[in-house]
Amino acid sequence: MDAEAEFGLNVPEYFFYLLFQAVRRRDAAFERALAPLELNLGQWRAISTVRRCGTCSMSDLAAFTAVDRTTLTRSVDQLVRRGLMVRETPATDRRQVHLTLTDRGRAMYDKAVDQLLEFNRTALEGVDETRRREISRGLATVIGNLAPDPKVAEALIRFEPDLMRAARG
Repeated sequence: MDAEAEFGLNVPEYFFYLLFQAVRRRDAAFERALAPLELNLGQWRAISTVRRCGTCSMSDLAAFTAVDRTTLTRSVDQLVRRGLMVRETPATDRRQVHLTLTDRGRAMYDKAVDQLLEFNRTALEGVDETRRREISRGLATVIGNLAPDPKVAEALIRFEPDLMRAARG
């Protein structure tokens, strides 16, 4: 129980309970919003991450989306079949896979991101900028505490593909 009796659970447990509830409810609602574009949440995460990275390895995609590689491979396969993404294997290292968006993929991103921005505005209604920044700093600290390596944590927190590549050496 919360020592101050503000919450029904102790504060750390309540924090993660609310975080889980927020993420799950946001994901479910946003997936419904993506349905008219014939995208699911996993596909959107792949598209948006590759868009941010420019060219993205499967390892970076897995790290930035926090989705396992098997699920990502399925999503990427579907996006490649739809002509939204291309998968390339460099001649210098056949083990690597690089992903980039096609023109159609960038157009799909543009359509979906407009929905995302509107969706986020609605979800964050009543949470002022100061509080959003405070919560974001707190979550960044939690990620830093949980990531396996401080350099990986920094790359995740800053969403910087170059830092992730450097962290992996």
